[in-house]
Amino acid sequence: MPRLIGIDYGKTRIGLSRSDPTATLASPWKVISLPKTDTLEKAKQVAPYLLDCEKAVIGLPLYLSGKPSAMTNEVKDFATHLQRLTHIPCVLWDERLTSKEVEKLMQSKQVNRKTRAAKSDVLSATLILQSYIDAEPPSQK
Repeated sequence: MPRLIGIDYGKTRIGLSRSDPTATLASPWKVISLPKTDTLEKAKQVAPYLLDCEKAVIGLPLYLSGKPSAMTNEVKDFATHLQRLTHIPCVLWDERLTSKEVEKLMQSKQVNRKTRAAKSDVLSATLILQSYIDAEPPSQK
């Protein structure tokens, strides 16, 4: 069974996670550092990482109220480009509080600020993907 990929989209860094072959456990994978560029160029850089996956789960940034944030449309554009380039389904998944949860976890483990900054994107992608895996029935993954 092909893997699922989790994506935490950012203006200069994109965190990636991937599932195990049974799509039950998400693991951190890598961070792609990109210059500030448009969503199509970012999708072109990420597309090769989706070659062996069945579906991409992309964190959708929303305000706590559920309303779209300033990044919501940018993430939607990125997802549209990525799906067109790869022909792999892209699911937008609510990522509210993901970054806060990652920050809190790393602080509790006494991870220093520099390391937290370097790992936050990939860990956010992992939380996004794991929450999707936990919420979706196996037949819909």
